Formats: sequence, structure tokens, C-alpha cells
Amino acid sequence: MNISLTTTSLRLSNQVDWFDDTLYKQVISHGYRNIDWSHIPDEWLLYLFLHEEPTLGKKRKMNTLKEYFRDIRHFLSYIHDKDSSVRRIHHEELAHYQLQLTEQGYKSMTLRRKTAVVKSFLSFLYRKGIIQEDLTRSMKQIAVEKEDLVNRDFYEEEVQALLDYFKKHNWFMYTMLFVLVSTGLRIQELSSAKWSGVYYHPEVNLYFITVVGKRDKVREVPLFEEVLEALTEFRSRRGFHSTLEDDGTALFPKPNGDAYHYKYLSNEFTNQINHLANTFSFIKRRIDMEKQMKNEGKSIKFKITPHTCRHYTAAYYLAKGADLKAIQNLLDHESSSTTDNYLRRTRKFHEHAAVKIGGQFMKNNQ
Repeated sequence: MNISLTTTSLRLSNQVDWFDDTLYKQVISHGYRNIDWSHIPDEWLLYLFLHEEPTLGKKRKMNTLKEYFRDIRHFLSYIHDKDSSVRRIHHEELAHYQLQLTEQGYKSMTLRRKTAVVKSFLSFLYRKGIIQEDLTRSMKQIAVEKEDLVNRDFYEEEVQALLDYFKKHNWFMYTMLFVLVSTGLRIQELSSAKWSGVYYHPEVNLYFITVVGKRDKVREVPLFEEVLEALTEFRSRRGFHSTLEDDGTALFPKPNGDAYHYKYLSNEFTNQINHLANTFSFIKRRIDMEKQMKNEGKSIKFKITPHTCRHYTAAYYLAKGADLKAIQNLLDHESSSTTDNYLRRTRKFHEHAAVKIGGQFMKNNQ
């Protein structure tokens, strides 16, 4: 990367690795106030934003960088099509950009994400004095109706039926499903977890696994005895020992001991369950309902995915008497409102008026 800094300008070669922070470090060393930003292309403002650390010492993950890069490049492309620059954009153009996104058919959750990323970018430019006005004030909030969220219902009868089937026919799926529904682990967390992270806590008589979740937050997740037995059997079938020591292998290992990529696990999990549509009516019903929703232009999804298991875990612990805060901590939710949304449909049915009168209607009036 060829970079030249002067007191008035910033010059770069056309061949730049967008995710290399060399330029960013030089700008920080040189000082934002010593650069004439009026001559800096919008794309390099994007580059600087990507490498601005919201929290000192905590870098954005590569997946986040790529997502931000894609969304802001799309935004800048819109601006450039109007022969404008991010430093000359008008409030009305921002409103029109959001309207255009809506017309392009993006769903509410995607619109919310794209809006949040663009807002963050514009706020960064305003804080650094690169633009002189807080343009985010004119951007509208994106409402996401609860009914438009993914339907993550997963019932105990369904979970048990799948566990029984996979225990006989597919130990790989049996183990993964059992771990996911009992722990509430994200699929990324299962993928990255290490066997060395498993330990026994004598004071509470439980096994735990130490995992690193979102925001690089470390937490302890319980591994119930029967779940640990399934994991141990899975590892044994792949030639790994069951003693709790650091052998360098993943908790849920490939045959060579390495970790699976979380995307592979996620796709394999969903595909294996969908292949049972002719075996279990509830799977076929979910697939049919999702197709129907799509044909009606609705975004509700019904298929069983690894994330569906986290919703089951939340509902399971609620039924066992755990309070909202405890479930929030178990699932590593930053906000209690997220946990509350997980339990929304469970509470909706439990509190439904029809439940109060039982399974029959006229008989209760006789």
C-alpha cells in the first residue's frame, strides 16, 4: 500500500487492501485536524470508518467489517449516481435513499441494519469534523413489526422426536441438536468452543463449558450429564479421549480434531432436518408455511435452524422457573428486551384467552 501524508492532503494508490489498517494508523499519527478533507475521495472516508475502533483495544471482526463495507459502498454508489459527495449530500437525499431501499424490496430487518450502518458512518464523519452537519437527524427509524420477525417456535414434542430419530440414525446430528437445545449456544460458539474449556464445578455439581460469545464476552454454559455423555461418545467415535484435559481439539471436532466452520454446521443442521420432511409432518408443515409466506410477500420464516434452538432453550428454562435475567445471562443477550422477544410467543399462547377455558368450548358452558 503506497500512502503519502502531507499537512493538506492524503494520497493513496489505487491498489489498497480495505481491511489493512496501515493507512488508519498513519492518519491517527498524523492527526485528522492536519488533513484537508475536501480533497479526499468518499471511498477513503469509508476506509477510515472501517478501522475506527468504537472501544479502545477492541477491533471489529472481519465479518462485521465486510458487512459495513458492503452497506456503505452501496450508500456511496447511490450518492455518486447523483453526481454528489457525502460532504454535499442534502437531508432530502437521505430520505430518498431510505425510500429507494424500501422500493427495492428489502425487508424491515435488513432496512434497519442498513440504516444503522449508514447512520454510524455519518456520525463518525460529523464527530471528526469531516462534515459540518449531523445528517443522521433526517433519517427515519425503521419499524419492525413483531409479526414480521422469524417464527422460532420449537416445541418439546418436536425436539424429542428429532432427538430420538437422530440417536438411532445420525449421531453427528443427535449430538449437535442435543448440545444446542440444552445450552442455548450460538452456532458460532459451538464451532469455536474447545474441549479444554469443559470443567466440573463441584459446588453446584454441574459441568460447564467456557465459551467466547459476541463482543468477545466470556461466559460459562452448563453441560448436563446426558449432553456431555453424547459429546463424549461423538468424540470417541472420532478417536478422541474423554478425559478433561487440553488435547488441542475442538469441543465438536472434525475427524482430525479441528473445528468445523460455523456456516458449514449451520447449513448441515438445517439441511439434515429439512430432509426429514417426509418423515415428520411438523417439518413439512414448516416448509410449506414458509413457502406460503414467501408467495404472499411476507418475511416470516418457519424452518428449524440452529438459532431456533436458542429460542427453545429460553422457553425451556422459563417453564422450569428461571427468571428473565437468568435466561438473558445464559443466552448472552445484551438487552433484556431481546430475551423478552424470544419468549414473546411462548407467553402469548400461555396467556391466550382460549387456554383459560380448556380444550373444549360448548362443554364448558353446559
